[in-house]
Amino acid sequence: MRVKRVVLVGGLVLATALGVAGGYYAGVLTKPPYPVASGVPAPLGQVTTSPTDEPLPIKTPEPNKYEALDPDTLEFHRLEFTIDLVQNDQGEDPPPVRLSVRVPKGWKQTLTEKGEAKFTDPTGTRWIRVAPVYPVKQTPRQKRDQLVPSLQSSIPHEQVFKVLSQSDDVPVGIDEQKRRVSKLTYSYIPAKWLRPVIVEYVATADEDAANFEMSVTGFPQDQAALNLIAEKAAVSVLPQD
Repeated sequence: MRVKRVVLVGGLVLATALGVAGGYYAGVLTKPPYPVASGVPAPLGQVTTSPTDEPLPIKTPEPNKYEALDPDTLEFHRLEFTIDLVQNDQGEDPPPVRLSVRVPKGWKQTLTEKGEAKFTDPTGTRWIRVAPVYPVKQTPRQKRDQLVPSLQSSIPHEQVFKVLSQSDDVPVGIDEQKRRVSKLTYSYIPAKWLRPVIVEYVATADEDAANFEMSVTGFPQDQAALNLIAEKAAVSVLPQD
């Protein structure tokens, strides 16, 4: 599969967060919760309010009706596809990126309006988004540390953004080579449900800087399964020649 992906500023994650806040995220696709991430993206502006605007009341999450994803029943398979990065504002014309990654079986693959690969569960309420990073300049930790303040300033206060955890790891990938992975787990309430989000920046074996980013979204009761999905993706994503 070959897809066009616009190279923008902000990342998959930031796009993700802003997208969810706009309703794009609650099951359908808004943009991403990515911080919007991240994930990834023409530069995304920060959300601002007029000094005369009254702050909205803090949201209280409503219960959701979905059973928890069981990590023991998840099966994974490897998919390979190509993303064509579109010329950016600096006139750079990056080459297409072919990559492979392991994702849950039975999850539908689609392409977002920005060209990231998105895999959605049968209920349409959980997903993983994967995208190449361009340009490849910052380490996974630098990308993660840059994302946190972006999310803090971009997600409206009434959506109750909370950082749940941050970590840096050097796992061995499926290529049997060490790679660097920096992870951020946060939660917020984009609509009516509390949403945990895992964002990962990955530098594969031949890279000093992050060359892939991904975000996984679901419900609080899914946390163990979301962790597994994120882990499988982080150690399996690979550039393909």
